[in-house]
Amino acid sequence: MKLSAHNVIRVCFLLLFLTPVIAVAKNNSLFSEAECIDAIEYLLPDSDQIVDELELLEQQFTVYTAADLKPDTYYWFKLVLATDKLDETNYFIHFNDFFAEIYSVQFGADSVILRDYGGSQVPLKSRTHMGFFKDKVLLKKSDKLQTEIFLKVIRRGHYTYRFPNVNVIGESEYQSLKTNTDNTQSFFAGMIAILCLFNVVLFVLTREKIYLFYFIYAIVGSFYFFFYYDYIEHFLLPENPYGNRIFFFSHTLSQSLYFLFLFFAVRSQDIGKMRRLIFRYAVVITSVTIGAILFSLVDFGSAVTISDIMSVINGMTIFLLFASLIRKVSVTVKIILVGSLFLALGGASAIIANFFSHSITHIFMYQIGFCFELILFTLAINFTHYTERLERIRKQLDLARLQTEKLEKDRELEDLNKAIDKQNRELTYKAIVISQKESMQKNIIKQLTNLNEQDRIQKSSLQELISNLKANTNNNHWNEFESHFTSVHPLFYSSLNERYPNLTVGEYKLCSFLKMNLTSKEIALITGNSQQSVDVARSRLRKKMGLENHENINSIIAGIKSN
Repeated sequence: MKLSAHNVIRVCFLLLFLTPVIAVAKNNSLFSEAECIDAIEYLLPDSDQIVDELELLEQQFTVYTAADLKPDTYYWFKLVLATDKLDETNYFIHFNDFFAEIYSVQFGADSVILRDYGGSQVPLKSRTHMGFFKDKVLLKKSDKLQTEIFLKVIRRGHYTYRFPNVNVIGESEYQSLKTNTDNTQSFFAGMIAILCLFNVVLFVLTREKIYLFYFIYAIVGSFYFFFYYDYIEHFLLPENPYGNRIFFFSHTLSQSLYFLFLFFAVRSQDIGKMRRLIFRYAVVITSVTIGAILFSLVDFGSAVTISDIMSVINGMTIFLLFASLIRKVSVTVKIILVGSLFLALGGASAIIANFFSHSITHIFMYQIGFCFELILFTLAINFTHYTERLERIRKQLDLARLQTEKLEKDRELEDLNKAIDKQNRELTYKAIVISQKESMQKNIIKQLTNLNEQDRIQKSSLQELISNLKANTNNNHWNEFESHFTSVHPLFYSSLNERYPNLTVGEYKLCSFLKMNLTSKEIALITGNSQQSVDVARSRLRKKMGLENHENINSIIAGIKSN
């Protein structure tokens, strides 16, 4: 089977990713499991576990050989450590919060009995030591060849279990770890506070839901780290360990919020089917997470298992989304997907490292991935997203500019129409004046004609006067009107002749009156004809123009180009 270049690159990337993770896990010097422990012994389950402290040295302890232990039952164990392998005076023994309660007894010099009490379900103020590892107890180095410590332990739950690996850490190393972790978590809390405040302000200003979901996602996701390092217990729930452990599920709940955040982030992308799938998946995992939280009230261990399985599935889903969407979405969503990949890689690193060596420091890998993710999310939705919004605003401004130009042209056209209407009114007035003059001249001609029939008037002189009046009546006034009409509508007659070349002079005159939007009554007044004659002329003009019954002759003539 031949390997393609892409497959080779993927294999190399996987090796480069796994190698440092495994190296960190194997070289973790803060915990030494069983290196200094010579023996682990316990009182057999059928023995009486209610033992007085002073009788512990006289009890017959048996070497523990991975026997199953019952939940909700107290057991006494004895740890025997090689003193020469203990470099410090004080050590902490812990089991990564495995035991609900742990009580230690150590017999020191001069019959001094050292007692410690802790456990994952023991309230903060009741534990001997605060800080990481709730089930830790103090171990003092003995001056004998072997150092012995007795532990009374109990694990709550529904399933049998085996005694876990013993983690031993020097007190100085523990204090150094705690100091470094406190500093790191203070920086982390400050960063989260700044990012959340920034996005809350943007949400208030813009009312865009993506900022709100970023804020909720960042807060809920941070709760898991504050729970893991016992800050929630220390500051919020010092007397309620059962309420405190509910925050364990905040990392699974944050994952469902992430998919809702992604759903809003891709709302403008052309991936409608995938977007609906993301939303449905978010609803499903939210329901499962809420169910796991409720189930934890009955069986916390099983609920944790469900949550861990969901985390693995969600991580795989993130990888699949990255592979399927990275080439189909905008730069903003690509940055979000890259941030998601950082989170998934950080979570996978912590899980892989814990397979080789369980350590509280491995959670830093997941937290680093979470920090990178939040930073990239911020860049995406507050800078790239802002750039895209600027582009949308630019397009809106261009559209507004075009609309403004259109309004200006409409205003200019309106002003032009007003000017034309004004000139049309002037033309109408001139036409009426001309009509009145013609009417008066016709009356004079008629009267002079009557006089011409009488013998008393010199017929030759009178005939000359009549001829001059007739010539003046037929041409001069209407030539003046047409001159004014042509100055207002310079292209009308040529456009009219282009479309209807067979019109008579009278029909041209009627068209000019219709262009001025005059009624039949007004035209009759101007021409001196009856309104009925004008209507007949309009009807003939319609037929000559070939108009249908539903077509309006005024609208047709008004639409003829005139300017």
